[in-house]
Amino acid sequence: MNNYQTLVSFILKNIGGKNNVLSVTHCMTRLRFTLKDDSLVRKEEITKSPDVMSAQFASGRFQVVIGTHVADVFQVLQEQLGGKKSELKEDKKGLVSSLIDTITKVITPVLGILTASGLLQGILALLTAMNLLSVNDGGYIILHAMGQAVFYFLPVTLGYTSAKAFKMNPFVGMMLGATLLIPELMTGLTSGKVLFTLFNGTIFQTPIFNTFFGIPILFPTNGYQYSVIPIIFIVYVASKIEKWLKKVIPTVIAHNVNSFLTILITVPLAILVIGPITNVLSSLISAGVSGLYGISPVITSLVVALLYQPLVIFGLHWPISAIGITNLAQSGVDYIFPMSFTANFAQTAVVFAVFLRTRSKDQKALAIPAMVSGLFCIIEPAIYGFSLPVKKRFAFSMIGGAVGSLILALTSTKMYAMSFGILGFAAFINPKSNSMNGVLIAVIASIATALVAFILTYMTFKKDDDVQYAEENNLINVENVTAPIEGEIKPIESASDPGFASKSLGNGFVIIPQKGIVVSPVSGKVEAVFPSGHAVGIISDTGIELLIHIGIDTVNLEGQGFKVLVEKNQEVTQGEKIIEFDIQKIIDAGYSIESFVTVTNSDKFLDVICQQEGYVHINDNVMTVIPFNNQSEEIKLVEVSK
Repeated sequence: MNNYQTLVSFILKNIGGKNNVLSVTHCMTRLRFTLKDDSLVRKEEITKSPDVMSAQFASGRFQVVIGTHVADVFQVLQEQLGGKKSELKEDKKGLVSSLIDTITKVITPVLGILTASGLLQGILALLTAMNLLSVNDGGYIILHAMGQAVFYFLPVTLGYTSAKAFKMNPFVGMMLGATLLIPELMTGLTSGKVLFTLFNGTIFQTPIFNTFFGIPILFPTNGYQYSVIPIIFIVYVASKIEKWLKKVIPTVIAHNVNSFLTILITVPLAILVIGPITNVLSSLISAGVSGLYGISPVITSLVVALLYQPLVIFGLHWPISAIGITNLAQSGVDYIFPMSFTANFAQTAVVFAVFLRTRSKDQKALAIPAMVSGLFCIIEPAIYGFSLPVKKRFAFSMIGGAVGSLILALTSTKMYAMSFGILGFAAFINPKSNSMNGVLIAVIASIATALVAFILTYMTFKKDDDVQYAEENNLINVENVTAPIEGEIKPIESASDPGFASKSLGNGFVIIPQKGIVVSPVSGKVEAVFPSGHAVGIISDTGIELLIHIGIDTVNLEGQGFKVLVEKNQEVTQGEKIIEFDIQKIIDAGYSIESFVTVTNSDKFLDVICQQEGYVHINDNVMTVIPFNNQSEEIKLVEVSK
């Protein structure tokens, strides 16, 4: 406590004193200060303390990252502040940040099936181009249905993922999406005798075929099949309605009534108001991008190509991808994805150049899997391990990607499916004409991209630029971290708990346990053990702080169903059993067994890359933590396993 007193006094001194603090809250690893005058903060001084991992302004607050013992520090802080107002609550985000987070949460879970659809359509186009199938063959019909299903029923899938993102009943979200696709809506609302025309003579001119109790129904001519934006907004409104109903409907009848009323209220609103508005907005966005593309494909491709790779680093590339998905869903052709198609070949070429020039055995060993991953459009190992550490390499990759993008834009080359990497070339086959010209141009563009990135990296390579992985410099510390729990893994963004989903508790992953056993994922020391036994914090020998949290709100069980086998400050070895828990008892008590594994000091690292889906066993690899080297600009790679 004496150490905490000193630390707290040090922090208060450098944030402008007690009187500058309006309020303070904390999460699992950091203190969050709301201050009167942000200019009084001496951030550089605070980060010099060995007890402070990081400090930064975010979401209108000054955040000081302490570690998993933050609750103890917070207690001392409260004493020194004399009990200033504090509440545990989630940070508010800006509009743009919230929109990006939402798009990411909604789109990320369906990327796998979207890619699968793209590969199926690519295979179909290839078989048709080779005259192995015709459009009337049963094989063609079945493969075509497989490839188109995900797009046709996209509102249903996105209804589910949107509902998860907005914390409402996901099956209601699916129901809302399915309702938009009922065939009778198309036949009854877009055909027959035109009653009158709204917005006549404008770009929004819409014929009205039917009304809802006298209210004109603006239903899109092509319906909501293949649409993206409308269902997201519809589910957002539905989530607000559901939340309101939970407050006003008596608990005794809520189970049977809430979903009914949510659907009853939302569907008319969706068809009459939300759908038309968002459909127009979506069309305006696509029209805007299309208009810029029509004015200058060169400028558009340059902007997208140059921005795409930096946006990937910050996870901000989804809005661009959403436009491409919408284009493919609505018209079966897209011009956005070709602008970023060559990015992975640029990154792979940079790695290949480093592989040939470097003398580091460690880098050569890491380059091979990075190149293989890059060819299949998994470019994070290349970015974080090779190009980003030496900034000019990343610039060369951006330039190379832009060259390929320009070639595709100047030749008006389009993509007809969502597929990238070496398997993505088939997506350039025109399914209507079976033309292979797009494939040829894509190959040329990719080769040009790779050559530019490779030559620039190879010719400018200097010994001093090399990321030092050599064992004699001890800059590489590969740590295998094992999965603490066996079960189904999911992205952290899909977490039902908003604290984990927002990553305020650190980056990591969700796991649905199949066995009630938790083992230590690393060799290190137990940093914290919650009295209820539902969570434990462990710090590895190399400084990675891991939080293992079993279930949601299971703290309310007060230890029932949990058996903790370790205690605070105990040394543990990798694979050592640390907790036993009763899955059925948790379920019977009405709590979710959805569990979480996060790196609570994520801010200390350049990035934390996690496996997104699949069934994992103890000792499987699921995560890669990429830390900054505090002594230099080099980066060392720490591999974390499931």
